[in-house]
Amino acid sequence: MTTEDKSAGSPQADRLARALEAYDRGELETSRGLCAAHLNAEPANAVALMLMGLILKRDLKFEDAIPLLERSVRIEASVKALTSLADCLLRMGRLEQGLHAIDRVIAAYPDNLEALLLKAAILHGQRQFDSALECVRSAGLLAPDSHLVAARLGCILAELGQYDAAEVQFRNAARLMDGFRHCGLVNFGPTVWRQIAPQSGAASIEEFAVLRTADVQAPNDAVVAACCDAQYFYKYGATFVNSYAQNAARSKLLHLHVLDPDEGFAGYLDDLMARLGVRNIAVTYEYAPVDEAPDFNLRRTFYSCARFLRMGALLRHYGKTIACFDIDTVFEAPIDDLLAQVGAADIGLIQREPADSPWLDIVANIVIARDTDATRRYFSAVGNFIRHFVGRGKLYWHLDQIALYCVLKMMQRFDQAPRVEPLTRSARAAVWHIGNPYDYRLREYRVARYQPEGFAPRA
Repeated sequence: MTTEDKSAGSPQADRLARALEAYDRGELETSRGLCAAHLNAEPANAVALMLMGLILKRDLKFEDAIPLLERSVRIEASVKALTSLADCLLRMGRLEQGLHAIDRVIAAYPDNLEALLLKAAILHGQRQFDSALECVRSAGLLAPDSHLVAARLGCILAELGQYDAAEVQFRNAARLMDGFRHCGLVNFGPTVWRQIAPQSGAASIEEFAVLRTADVQAPNDAVVAACCDAQYFYKYGATFVNSYAQNAARSKLLHLHVLDPDEGFAGYLDDLMARLGVRNIAVTYEYAPVDEAPDFNLRRTFYSCARFLRMGALLRHYGKTIACFDIDTVFEAPIDDLLAQVGAADIGLIQREPADSPWLDIVANIVIARDTDATRRYFSAVGNFIRHFVGRGKLYWHLDQIALYCVLKMMQRFDQAPRVEPLTRSARAAVWHIGNPYDYRLREYRVARYQPEGFAPRA
């Protein structure tokens, strides 16, 4: 390629400019096509490599974005490429490499707010909390009214056990930015604890509305549970149930709890059960007590919380271990080793690595609850925590994971906390979580092979 071809105003330069403009407008497929054409003509173009990496990052394909961003910064170490690379490395848990990348930015631009906050998050993930605190306070000098600064500061203070100071920062973040209103749900103190604490000997009476009882009454050693709304079940339920039936059903009972089923749901479920030939499945349902509103997130948040509102009732009803999974899960092997990892503990939880925040640090897509008094007390308080905010109209996204995290902290401070066993990555190898933002995974073999004929996912 000649110098003239690469000059401003050339077809090559025009195509790259159009790719950047399309990206800025959110037209990712247009940008991707233009960018791919440019890289085909000029494979070592730093801007085009960066842009393709940014597109993959926007698609949440962080692992795929990293090598493109690395190639870009080797050619031309721009701030945008280095910062994006550090962010992707953080999300993939490659903290040392992420720290090296972001330090290159800060060395050249010590007042770069985004870089300072990203470094604080990386140091937080490394559990270098004092260094993270110093970094985020430097960011606060640049932007004293930043919700991002307040939220990160709250996260670090909580890890340091400075709970009152952390709550002040979380309230500040919620006040400064409506998109961070979930920060206002984070509570560690005695006032909220007194309102949500489980009462000794109290047993609420909850009856499930039954849609289907299990046809097989054979003994089972645990209950696999999933809770979702009907539309989500139409999207993921068939692969969930089929993979369970093929790989995880032995000596287990499946309990599905469905929210807001439509008129055709019972027939759909009967057809699915007949198609798969499974019988050890119980199905209950309820209608979400959420008024219709323009903000669908209210109902969506209640759907995410419903399993923990019902966990206590499931434990009382079955009197045995409940293994609760998101419906967008595929069982690839028996789950006995996963259940066994909990051992003599009360609860098995996924604890996020690297650590980040009270709304992400306990991952709710797998929760294993043994039938113990400590477990029942914990989930009673979790349910009360959720109701506390539902009753105040604060159905904010992440409420479910915040409840799991904050109740555990409050019980450690003011009560007898349950014994928690972290569910390791190796123990979780029997299952694969698709994840709602990753629709492309539905087409991958490890999911598609469990898609029964005639039960394609509904949008």
